[in-house]
Amino acid sequence: MEAMAKKPATASDPSAKPRRGRPPKPGGRIPQVEVQRAYRARLAAAGKVVRIVDAIAVSPTPAGVAQLSIVFERQMVARIRDQLHNALSKLELREEEVTRLRGRNAYLESELTLQERHLTNALKDNIVLKQKLALKSARRR
Repeated sequence: MEAMAKKPATASDPSAKPRRGRPPKPGGRIPQVEVQRAYRARLAAAGKVVRIVDAIAVSPTPAGVAQLSIVFERQMVARIRDQLHNALSKLELREEEVTRLRGRNAYLESELTLQERHLTNALKDNIVLKQKLALKSARRR
């Protein structure tokens, strides 16, 4: 018998990994792991489903706590991505508008202060003129 050379396993090709355990019998039952792997490969090739795994689920969990694995459709992921992009765009526009309005508010406050100063000076001038006029009319008598 010739010695069979094993294919080197690469990280990018999971099917290149050498099989573990007892070799399968010819024409025997296909392991469930291979059936699921082929199914996911067909779905990914068709572009129908993407598997997104929650980072919390990947981390070690205490005994008795079920791990979470969620499967999303590509359209749903694209729709959520578009909604988040639109929300971020609106948020950026609102922040620019707030910055613009704060600048405008500071300008208007300075204008209001200036107008208040002019009004106060005009009122003082008016009072001084009335006092002078009252003084002149009192001297004439």
